[in-house]
Amino acid sequence: MDPHQRARLLSVLEAEGLDALVATTPENLFYLTGFRSISHAIFRGAELYGIVSRRGTGLVVPFIDTAGVAADGIACDRVACYGKFFFAYADPPGEVGEKIRHWTREPAGSAADALAGVLGDLGGAGHRVGLDEGNLFAPAWARLAERLAGTTLIPAYQVLRRARMVKSPTEVARLERAAQIAEDSVAAVLARLGPGVTEREAVMVYEEEVVRRGASPYFSVITIGERAALADVYPSTRALQPGDLVRFDLGCVYEGYRSDISRTAVLGAPDAKQARYYGAALAGERAAIEAMKPGVPVGRIFDIAVQTTRAAGIPHYQRHHVGHGIGLEPYDPPTIAPGGDTVLEPGMVFCVETPYYEHGWGGVQVEDAVEVTAAGARLLTRSSRELRIVG
Repeated sequence: MDPHQRARLLSVLEAEGLDALVATTPENLFYLTGFRSISHAIFRGAELYGIVSRRGTGLVVPFIDTAGVAADGIACDRVACYGKFFFAYADPPGEVGEKIRHWTREPAGSAADALAGVLGDLGGAGHRVGLDEGNLFAPAWARLAERLAGTTLIPAYQVLRRARMVKSPTEVARLERAAQIAEDSVAAVLARLGPGVTEREAVMVYEEEVVRRGASPYFSVITIGERAALADVYPSTRALQPGDLVRFDLGCVYEGYRSDISRTAVLGAPDAKQARYYGAALAGERAAIEAMKPGVPVGRIFDIAVQTTRAAGIPHYQRHHVGHGIGLEPYDPPTIAPGGDTVLEPGMVFCVETPYYEHGWGGVQVEDAVEVTAAGARLLTRSSRELRIVG
């Protein structure tokens, strides 16, 4: 485990008075163990557990997932599996096969049995354990509570998310790469925009470019004309016409870490309202980023963004937030929302945004990835934030 991540998790154990933490969601499991499971992606509620205690780390997976754990070289102090699957082995079975055969020699009868064994080895059984409820259906929690009788189980999804709030240099590098893949892919779309291009065609170009650059798309919003007022919708056959705004709000996943950026374009010269409203949104985003320094509460950043956007040309501007943390989830804590008292720390990474949606007219949006550093804020994106004129 990365030393930064282990330190963050151990600090949570101390702060919450816990003896172990157990992850269940794909993001929290990856943070604790480095493992990404196909089973998690396919089956909602699939029982996989990542465990961390002061004694070390553990991983509980279905029998089939031992193949992924071995192939990916996942290093945990204790790996246990449960259930049934069938593998055959050559002689010799190879390094990966040998690991799989070792881990599957005596599979547990259930996920609860496997977790109980690992917690016992790592010093959590019979004590206070933070259990991530984010991917646990109620019957699964009940089974664990019964099997772990004598152990106090505390809901810990938000606890684990708080641990992930401050990123390591490795995490920041992945987030930066994800952001730049997204903006390079937007540039490819901008080069293709012209009269008659539809939202669906634009999204297809974007997602092809993301994959070509080694990442995976996960949401791709490109809206045209009056549809630019629709905050989050799937692409349509709406075709680009002269004078139309094009609003991009999209991202990708690179080595588990996400991006979420926004740009706005117009086909031909913008009219006065388009230029004024986009300029106001950009001014609000810039003011927010300039104000981001360690020790500043997120609520203050929100106030600055909204006040600046109003003063710069959208006097009636309203928002419920002007940004959010980004990491293994699209929305990592904290959110830059009114009254928020979480203070900025070096290593936090945010997506800062000031979108405006007006039904019957359209919408404008600019959003960038920003790392909080000891000196202030560092943009992870590098492309122009100006209103892009195409055609």
